[in-house]
Formats: sequence, structure tokens, C-alpha cells
Amino acid sequence: MIARRGLAALLLAPAAAWAAEPEARRAIGGSLVALAAEPAVSLPLRSAARGRQRAVYEGLRMPGPAVALVAERWLVGWGRQGEHGLFLAFDWQAEQLFLLLLAEGEPIYLAPGRFARWPEPLAEPFARFAPGIAGGPGFVD
Repeated sequence: MIARRGLAALLLAPAAAWAAEPEARRAIGGSLVALAAEPAVSLPLRSAARGRQRAVYEGLRMPGPAVALVAERWLVGWGRQGEHGLFLAFDWQAEQLFLLLLAEGEPIYLAPGRFARWPEPLAEPFARFAPGIAGGPGFVD
């Protein structure tokens, strides 16, 4: 016979593990719009858009791949149409946002600024978003 405490621990263990799962990870396999709608992402996204909200929201709806989990830490997605696009990466552990707008083929750094280094795991997905872009981010390990 299992003691009450043991039974409670068994019954609550899966729920506790599920509750610890970050909500933003629900966006994996979904659209960029779904990722942007996650509460952990939406506030920093609005703040980072700084007067370019229209271009950012248009970028969220551009065609692109489903949101992917990169290096077990980064939720990454992008949309692109010709010389315009939006690259969004969100670190669900540190709740850090990397956001770049592509306007007429030129990068506009929204978060962080132009001279900040981007994490190395974002190099490969960014290269698929904007291969060979001049003035793209520098990546650091």
C-alpha cells in the first residue's frame, strides 16, 4: 500500500513538471504570429518595435517556416517577402529577444542594437533568413 504522501507525490509529479514548462514553448511548430502573441514575447516585442510597429506586425505575417527550437533554448522564426522581412528569436530561459527588420534589403536592428553580438546558435537560422546580407549581426559563442 502506498502512503498518502507517496501517492500525492506520484499524482502531482506530472502536473508539476507540466506547470514548469515555459508557456512560450507552445509556439514551437506554429506561426510567427503565435510566438509573438505569447505573453513572455509580446511585451518585449512591443517595446522593441519602437515606432516601427506596422512594419513589425506586417513581418510577423510574411511567409516563412514554422517556429523552431534552436539549441534547446531559442524559439526562432522569420517571415520574408523579397527585400522585406522580420527575424525573431526569443530565449525562453532568459526571456531575451533578438529582433531584426529587413527593409529594402537593409537590416534594421530593433533588439538589441546594431553593435550587440548575437548568440552563435542563431547564426545558422539567420543565414537561412538573409543569406549574404551586408551589415548582418556578428555572432559570438
